[in-house]
Amino acid sequence: MSHTEKDPYQLTSADDQAVDWAHSNWPLGKDHHDIITTEFEWAVMRFFSAFERSCLQLSVTAGARELPFQELVLLHVVAMQHHPQTSQSIARQLNRDDIQNLQYALRKLEKRGLITKCVAERSKTAHYAITAAGREAVGFYAQIRAQLLTGRTELVSEVDAKLKEATQLLSVLTGIYDDVARVAATYSPIRSDEIESIQR
Repeated sequence: MSHTEKDPYQLTSADDQAVDWAHSNWPLGKDHHDIITTEFEWAVMRFFSAFERSCLQLSVTAGARELPFQELVLLHVVAMQHHPQTSQSIARQLNRDDIQNLQYALRKLEKRGLITKCVAERSKTAHYAITAAGREAVGFYAQIRAQLLTGRTELVSEVDAKLKEATQLLSVLTGIYDDVARVAATYSPIRSDEIESIQR
């Protein structure tokens, strides 16, 4: 944005306390930074919905109509590595803490014959590896994705640099949001009578 262009979210009051009329009633938009943060969060949610839809449709086009989104993601994560992975390792890569749900989805992939589970001797930890059928499914998906997605994103000017910068920003914000969750978990839930006193 140039110096002559006006930021549509910029506060205009003398004391920088008022917000623009379009966001004046937002509970999560009481000041300029609040508005920008909320807009970003909404953009992330809208992007994720579009991302999920595109992944599922690409999977259908590649011949894997029956795979739900979570199983599709796990299949791709397992296929990324050249060695078997544990459910804990997969969860770490995806920043997930619902290990039981993840293991359930892995079992479904195993039943479909797309991944295989093995337990090493003198170890109770299961490791998951891609099968030939799974690798073939991922390969078809990658071909369709290259044709329909990455072939179009290259039309965006300096897309690789922008994607790298966006990835770094999201990585930093992921750490901040995770820290917010940890800190908030140490607080006692606010009671209804306390909320009323705060709102007075």
